Amino acid sequence: MYAKVINPKTNGQKVYNNAGSSQRCANYLVKEAKEAGGEATFFGAPGTEAKTAAEVVAMLDGNVKGLGKDDPKFHSLVLSPSSDELLLIGNNPKALEEYTRNVMDLYAKNFQLKNGRELGEANLVWAATIHQERKNRGTDEGVQGEKKDGLQTHVHIMVSARDADQKITLNPLGKADRFNRVQFQAEAVTQMQVQFGRVVPLGIAAKEPTRRQLVAEKVAEITSKAAANRKEKKSLTPEQMAAKDARLDVQVARVNSKLMAHEQLDPTRVKDIAKERKYDNVFYATLGQIERNAEKGKDTPDPYAYLTTGRVTREPQLRTDRNREPNAAFATRLPKRQQEPAELPGIAALQRSVSKLGVALAAKGRSQDVRSDAEKEQERGTVQEREMEW
Repeated sequence: MYAKVINPKTNGQKVYNNAGSSQRCANYLVKEAKEAGGEATFFGAPGTEAKTAAEVVAMLDGNVKGLGKDDPKFHSLVLSPSSDELLLIGNNPKALEEYTRNVMDLYAKNFQLKNGRELGEANLVWAATIHQERKNRGTDEGVQGEKKDGLQTHVHIMVSARDADQKITLNPLGKADRFNRVQFQAEAVTQMQVQFGRVVPLGIAAKEPTRRQLVAEKVAEITSKAAANRKEKKSLTPEQMAAKDARLDVQVARVNSKLMAHEQLDPTRVKDIAKERKYDNVFYATLGQIERNAEKGKDTPDPYAYLTTGRVTREPQLRTDRNREPNAAFATRLPKRQQEPAELPGIAALQRSVSKLGVALAAKGRSQDVRSDAEKEQERGTVQEREMEW
């Protein structure tokens, strides 16, 4: 049994892209089922009826209240029993449906909330479908795209990034103290053994371990296996490398169509870096990020170093095109501002003195006449006498 939470940044960026509607992912699952000669029907919580792809999309897309535009709206999980486990349960789809419901309960319980609350399957909005076939990938043995031999039954799950009440965001790709993916994988593997029995070599009898012991055993096994996979990868055949290089040529051409001429990538250099990194997921994730930066009008600083190391030297910046003259048809030239002559220091002082004198005179002009009536009458008589003399 292998349980996986799919990261769209490194696995199937297009079909598992979860920043928007779940329509594309549902379409992919329907297409895969039809290519295998079947129909994609979805099941979900206990007691619910089978759903169509359109009903699943409506359910998931309608459960996004409180999420931002670029936030994940749903997450994709895959449960892949081994051929021995499938033989053990008779490759029974009903048994797999019941097992999937139990795993989704474990998925909900694996979220660690701040208030200590424990979630269950009833708090989730999810749907799943069963596929019967698998195809070889570029890193698998055999010809890429061909069907794998033997029993290949597996379960695809789409689960909302919000709980059923649309109050809690559930992100299994976040920090481990919120959701421990290794612990979840171990719990899913253990559930298969607890629910259907343990696959052991014939003639060997052993005391059945407790569930806690099984989970601890699987955690150690998953961790060591992941470490070993990082150390050594299967070498690709020349045919596989040629196919990957051909796809890279197409991808680099698409990226270059979104970049300015002096920013475009050298396809040969990009393919050399891909070979050095053994065409790993980090390489494809960084190449995809360069393309997304270009779509947003951002420069990716030192893109070749980014592809080689997977780390950026500094954050991408919006293009300013400072080295180019603006288009004359759209440029608006403002008239130059005329420089005003500087005032002499003495003039400013004189202006302040005049202003003060004006204030003083104005104050006196507004003063009250306190003379007596006799004094006023005497002054009027004097004025009249002068006028008669003239």
